[in-house]
Amino acid sequence: MNEKIRQKLKQLPDLPGCYLMKDSSGKIIYVGKAVNLKNRVRSYFRGNHDSKTERLVEKIADFETVIVKNEAEALILEANLIKEHDPHYNILMRDDKHYPYLRLTLDEEFPRLLVARCAKSDGSKYFGPYPSGSIGRAREIVHDIFPLRTCSGHTFKKGQRACLNSHIGRCCAPCEGKISAEEYAKIVEQVSLFLQGKMPALIKEREREMEEAAAELRFEDAAHHRDVLQVLKNLADQQEIDNSSGKGDYDLIAIAAAEELAVVQLFFVRNGTVISRANYRLSRGMGEDESILLRHFLQEYYGGGDRIPSKLLVDRLPEDAPLLAEAFSAQTGHKVQIIVPQRGDKLRLLKLVKENARAILTNYLNAKDRQEERNAAALEKLRHILGLDVTPARIECYDISHIQGTDMVGSMVVFINGVSSPKNYRHFRIKTLDGSNDFAALQEVLERRWRRGLDERAKGKTPLDFGDFPDLIVIDGGKGQLSSVVTRLNELPGKKPYIISLAKRLEEIYLPDQEQPLRLPYEDPALQLLQRLRDEAHRFAITYHRRLRKKRQTRSLLDDAPGIGPQRQKSLRQCFGSLKAIKAASVEELAATPGMTKAAAASLYQFLHQDDEGKD
Repeated sequence: MNEKIRQKLKQLPDLPGCYLMKDSSGKIIYVGKAVNLKNRVRSYFRGNHDSKTERLVEKIADFETVIVKNEAEALILEANLIKEHDPHYNILMRDDKHYPYLRLTLDEEFPRLLVARCAKSDGSKYFGPYPSGSIGRAREIVHDIFPLRTCSGHTFKKGQRACLNSHIGRCCAPCEGKISAEEYAKIVEQVSLFLQGKMPALIKEREREMEEAAAELRFEDAAHHRDVLQVLKNLADQQEIDNSSGKGDYDLIAIAAAEELAVVQLFFVRNGTVISRANYRLSRGMGEDESILLRHFLQEYYGGGDRIPSKLLVDRLPEDAPLLAEAFSAQTGHKVQIIVPQRGDKLRLLKLVKENARAILTNYLNAKDRQEERNAAALEKLRHILGLDVTPARIECYDISHIQGTDMVGSMVVFINGVSSPKNYRHFRIKTLDGSNDFAALQEVLERRWRRGLDERAKGKTPLDFGDFPDLIVIDGGKGQLSSVVTRLNELPGKKPYIISLAKRLEEIYLPDQEQPLRLPYEDPALQLLQRLRDEAHRFAITYHRRLRKKRQTRSLLDDAPGIGPQRQKSLRQCFGSLKAIKAASVEELAATPGMTKAAAASLYQFLHQDDEGKD
């Protein structure tokens, strides 16, 4: 504990509020709330903690506090601060922080159904929020059933010619005057019923319209109503949960956690019917238990919105449940309850939600594509460790390979979103050096790569090759290699990426602005990602070096053979594949090679075997 922290601890108030822990660079690495700031903050610097908390405390170089009126306000402020600063040691929710709505534009004469990022008081009607992956499907189903217009305000003009949607029956063509505003409003009302999950009322209305059309001998209209009615009934049958215990709007929420992950499963019940479901993954930044994870999820998911149902039914009470309910009630203007059902259909439904959460978590932990999430987590961890503003999507790693300065080559490997991208790999033959100098070789490789990238951009080349610059550069080596590269790149124009090096002996990470290297646990995903980069760059460099060396050894001997020019060399290599095979061939076999003569074959045979003379 430094003197600055020691003095601040003495001045902490006995009041509720939030605290923000900072590292040596001033970056906020953890946000928490407290009923009593003095007791809570001091507890971090006293006694023993688990390993994850110990790692957090080791990083704390400073902190600041924000005093609020009560603990409920502290709860809201904590959620807002976490969203704003995205601290490394807080729980990370692996989905968008904004959940989309469907917007029915009732402020227009002929309303449309649009996707909106947030609900506003603008005269429109909003439905949701929807899970990000399902909102497109919901909108598509609406347009399959109801012929709403999709054209924008700029393209919709009365009296114009109808678009293709009208000809295929997906739009009732108000632009051509084929439907009145009153008739269109009836369709809009049915869309509203559909999105509210009021399927029985909607089915009853469609049945009435079908019978009415049949009675008036409008058989095409009656057939259309019949088809739509069948779709609606099928959708109603697909509601896998029959909530016969009563009507009402509420959300069912359950959580399952294992290893470093947790899954929250939600079922959205509106007017007694499950209209949608969603699941979200959380990373357990400090190994939190399920009640703490659930509290953070509810803060983030419902915080800031005003469309929260009156009841949130959960499989366990989250930490600070009364405070959350109080905050949500103040936020929405109506009473919000957080309840753990004890009996009846709601408990049965919640058990089903819990089973879904466990199944999703199990599938996720066992899925092959989990590597993608591991890569994302490793990149995010790397961003926090290095203090980068953005997650490094493109990372390039460089290495040098040679034997005592001969056939010196450099390699560039590229990882995109944590996955190797071989099509972007490049190798370099060192041109300006005669002896062994890894520092100068790295400088040459990086300068050539950088200048080619600048040249591509200046010429407007598309698609870009070297002109696609990295977010992060990794050098295989130690402090010396890193310093040499940073020095050379700083002499070149253009914005430079962050550059680090990884030394193999102790797996130390050298940063350009720090004297001491950074050491991470061997199981750390960020270190493992850097190791994969370094090992791939090393493999790619060695492979190219060996190929050049073999090619030089093969070509040098044939270059000295009398009467064997470039074309005959090429023909011999194509026929025999290697110098060893050429040497083992007879004069007749050599003479049979395209482009060779008997005299040239005899001369080559004698040349290749001149060292064999005198041997037994």
